[in-house]
Amino acid sequence: MLRQAIADRFGLGPSDLKAADLASRTGAALTAGQIADATGLSNSAVTALLDRLERQGFIERRRDLADCRRVVVVSTGKREAELALAFQPLFRSTQQVLARYSVAELELLAGFMRQLAEATEDLIRSMRLSTPSAAARSSAPP
Repeated sequence: MLRQAIADRFGLGPSDLKAADLASRTGAALTAGQIADATGLSNSAVTALLDRLERQGFIERRRDLADCRRVVVVSTGKREAELALAFQPLFRSTQQVLARYSVAELELLAGFMRQLAEATEDLIRSMRLSTPSAAARSSAPP
């Protein structure tokens, strides 16, 4: 809900905000496929998302210098300060909560979160492999 509230401040959807944040934090060129993986969106939905972010000055598309057939996405740097400022209250609140725990407790929590994330990723992979469209793709001739 907080991410949605921040997205609303910029006139973005939650996936748009995630992609803009990803582009600004990585500092590296991203492909549309990487953004699709990070957001869970289809390639066509990512294209529309990138169109919106480009119009609003968050990202720009560039030809990949190593492979001119590829297009990569980079942050323009024009709106990064605004994004960082919007996330500051969350950062401060998180720091206040973390300060209440010992290092040992934080290590325990981090281990729990890591294991939970791995279990969730395994479940997602399993669900994707068991969908009818995945089965059709795997049985299709090359």
